Formats: sequence, structure tokens, C-alpha cells
Amino acid sequence: MKKKKVVFQTDFSLAKTGFGRNARILLEYLHNTGKYDLVHYVVGLNYSNPELQRTPWKSIGCLPDDKEEMQELQRDPNVAREAGYGGHYLDKIIQDEKPDVYIASQDIWGVDFAVNRKWYEKITSVIWTTLDSLPILPSAVEKAPKIKNYWIWSNFATKALHEKGHTHVKTVHGCLDTKNFYRLDDQKRKELRVNNNIAEDTYIVGFVFRNQLRKSVPNLLEGFKKFQEKVPNSKLLLHTHWGEGWNIHKLADENGVAKEDILTTYYCGSCYQYTVKPFVGQEQTCNHCGKEKSMNTTHVGGGVSESQLNEIYNLMDVYCHPFTSGGQEIPIQEAKLTELITLVTDYSCGEEQCEEGSGSIPL
Repeated sequence: MKKKKVVFQTDFSLAKTGFGRNARILLEYLHNTGKYDLVHYVVGLNYSNPELQRTPWKSIGCLPDDKEEMQELQRDPNVAREAGYGGHYLDKIIQDEKPDVYIASQDIWGVDFAVNRKWYEKITSVIWTTLDSLPILPSAVEKAPKIKNYWIWSNFATKALHEKGHTHVKTVHGCLDTKNFYRLDDQKRKELRVNNNIAEDTYIVGFVFRNQLRKSVPNLLEGFKKFQEKVPNSKLLLHTHWGEGWNIHKLADENGVAKEDILTTYYCGSCYQYTVKPFVGQEQTCNHCGKEKSMNTTHVGGGVSESQLNEIYNLMDVYCHPFTSGGQEIPIQEAKLTELITLVTDYSCGEEQCEEGSGSIPL
């Protein structure tokens, strides 16, 4: 029996992003069934990037290998943006691979260009997108009649589209591998604290996030300062990259939070170990293997494994996730799997709909 061929367009399955992790979980599952011929069309990487050879399924980058061709694309920012999400080689991939099924999973602006391609309605095509706030973006509404299989990560956005008459839209949440996240026993949790020089009686408030402006870091620091006045032995653990987004130390100064009371995760690209400690800059010497300039804060191109991330959750006493918009905030679910009390402030979907937006506990 001939296998069905699936082209899946999204972040690289080894990238430390929500879309990347979703891709890895889904592609691993489909690969293990043995029923599908899989082609991962990877956004953001060049066509034959060596990293693409690491997957057991076929992975192809969406950007040219040729530098001159890349420079030509970059002359127009709009063309460059669409190319980075897969628009440049998309028709070529469909023509070369001849898939039975095409699935594109990304923010709506990273997939909407596919809907107008000549082949789109000729094969089984799926747009699987995160719509993370209200009102729904105009392009997501305008394209709805043309998208037969329209999957949304967030239930509140699905309801909003239904109210506009697009009742064919379905909620299909992103994938989560639940076996990787669980509460460790008390002895192991104590050992983790000892290994990271954290006192047993320190109360850890944690946040796992991409350092984007939609994550409410200023509000978190303001609230943490007030919390510290009642719980003086508390510290904030921010598992994020300090090389993008918010200037966390500047915000700490503005709110009177001591820099040494803010912990973060350093990851070694040489020995693949991590350390949780206050931020003191990038390219630190690894305290595990001694490699110079090998330790950086975790980022999309390099970071902890899921078993290591589970340990980081287990360093926390409470998980706090403030954000202005989100379709499915995966760390909230992971934190709950580790049995952490999870406090969430979600402004993404309106006061009455927050519980639908993230399955979280609105404050």
C-alpha cells in the first residue's frame, strides 16, 4: 500500500520554539506509524542547511543557498518576510514532492499566502494557525471562506470566527508530549537546588517564555517587588533569552528588584548541561566542562532538553505566566503537569473569555 505523502510547513522540529516543538511531536508520531512519507518544509533555514540532515524524515529549508539570490530577496522587506516563512520555494516544493496533504502551521501572516496558490484547492490542504488575541486579524477573517480545513490553536478565536459565520473552523490545539513533564520526588528537588546553589527555603517564582514584548515582564517585576515585601526569601527564575526583547535588568532597577534576586538558565553548547544563576552576561565559562564562552541564556537555536526543562520547573514553587496575547501558551500546560500552582494573567481574549483562551486561571 502506497504511503500518503505529507508536506508540513512550520518551524524546524529541533528549534526551541512552540511551533518547533509542535512539529517534532507530530512528525515523530506520524513517522513512527510507518504510514506516511513525510517532508518537513522548514521556515527560516536555507534549502540545504546541514542541520536538516539530523531528522529521520526529509527536511528542506525555505530560503536559497545562493547568497546573491538571498540578497535579491532582501531588497524588498515584504518579499523577504514571506520568503522567510516559506513563500519563495513553496510552489517548487509542491511541484517536486507532489504531496497528498499539505499542512502549514504558523502565525496567520506566515501561512496566508499559501491559500491563493493555484494548487491549494487541488490537494487536501490545512491551515493550522495561532490566533492569539481579539479582535481577529483581518487577513484571518478574509481568508476564512477559502480555507476548507481551517484549524485554530485557541478556542476563543474559533468561537469568534463562528460568530462571523465561518462555522467550518475547528479548534485543534498544538501538540504536547505529556510524558516529559511531571513532579519529581522531594529528594530530587532538593538535589536540584543544591546543584544550582539555591537555598532550600528560597521561594522560587518561575516564568518560562520567549523574551517577546507580548510577555508582560514589566508587570511581573512590579508584582514580584510587592510579593517580596511579604516573602523576603523569594527569587524570580526567568527561563528565557536575555539577548532579545525586554531589558530585564533595567526593569528590575525601575521596580527596585535586586539583580541577584533574578535567576536565569544558562546552557552550555559544548557539554549540553545547564546552570541556574543570576544573569551576568552572555558567553560565560561553563562550570561543568570548563569550556570558555560556551554558556549562554537559553534561546531558540540552543537550549535545554525537555527532561532538563522538567527539572527547571521542579526548581519552582509557583509558576506565573503574564502575557498580553496567546493562542496556546504551552509552558502553562507543562507547569501544571509538574503539579505547580499556576498563576496566569491573560489579557488576550477579553475579561469573560480568558478561561477559554488558555485553559488557565485568570487573576
